[in-house]
Amino acid sequence: MIKDLFDTCLSLVKIAIKSRPVNRIAANIPSQQVVIIGNGPSAKDFLEKAKIQQPNATLFAVNKFAIDPVFNEIKPEFYLLHDADFFDFTQAVYENPGLHPRTKLKPEFEVWQSQINQTWERLLNQTWGITLYIPNQYKNTYIVKKAKTKQINIQTYNYTVTRGFQFFKNFAFNHSLGMPQCQNVINAAIFHALLLPVKSIYCCGLDHDFHRNLIVGPDNQVYESVSHFYTAEAFKHPLIHADGSGKVFLRQVFSNLSKLHTSYFELSKFAAHQNIKILNITPGGFVDEFERENAEVLFSKL
Repeated sequence: MIKDLFDTCLSLVKIAIKSRPVNRIAANIPSQQVVIIGNGPSAKDFLEKAKIQQPNATLFAVNKFAIDPVFNEIKPEFYLLHDADFFDFTQAVYENPGLHPRTKLKPEFEVWQSQINQTWERLLNQTWGITLYIPNQYKNTYIVKKAKTKQINIQTYNYTVTRGFQFFKNFAFNHSLGMPQCQNVINAAIFHALLLPVKSIYCCGLDHDFHRNLIVGPDNQVYESVSHFYTAEAFKHPLIHADGSGKVFLRQVFSNLSKLHTSYFELSKFAAHQNIKILNITPGGFVDEFERENAEVLFSKL
């Protein structure tokens, strides 16, 4: 009770300082169903089927999904970018990813930035008028200004982490004033899907087997091997802080994983308030917060 009161008061202050009015883009969801496509390797099967047969749902993609040719084949209506890496760069870096300052700390970051540039290139050149969600704080960055000149509907949102009494959180969430803490892009995508006129949200590609892909070297450096459906080989890299303050420790990695799953718990509570079902159609994977469903239900005749 006391903690909820404190968190509510603190969140009110953060909302007053950080949050800005946003105009929601009117969305037409004919089937009242949305599929959020995570980029885990398990998404391949769903995407192969979706290329042949249109699922009975509106498609919502995230992060570097667009670098794969399937982007232009299935034409997702919604797209969300959440991480600062997708916005914090100059025109020079967009034209030459090797110029990014972080490559001095992590030479392998050039590959990462190159993929980000490819993602934006595909987004900027799409022709079906995609709706792109971006955090409000990045609306004046070079790449977003460029996107505003293209056939893209920009939907800004307030990433103001909001905690406290459930009734207060529901009010703040519904009015786009705040959000649960989003440790990854899927957290953010589910949240915004919960504000759409839908009855069901399906999630695929949520492998979330991060813990299986961690390696600790003889120097106690933690390495991560990252796999996605759109890459042939895993991207192995040392975990160091973006500000150059040093390596990331396992205690910090698992703390972040805890926040990730806590966010799913918060989203499940908000979904119940919205009377929307969140269904996990990922084969296997490490998300246990949502009810499981078979992806075939999305390809059955209505």
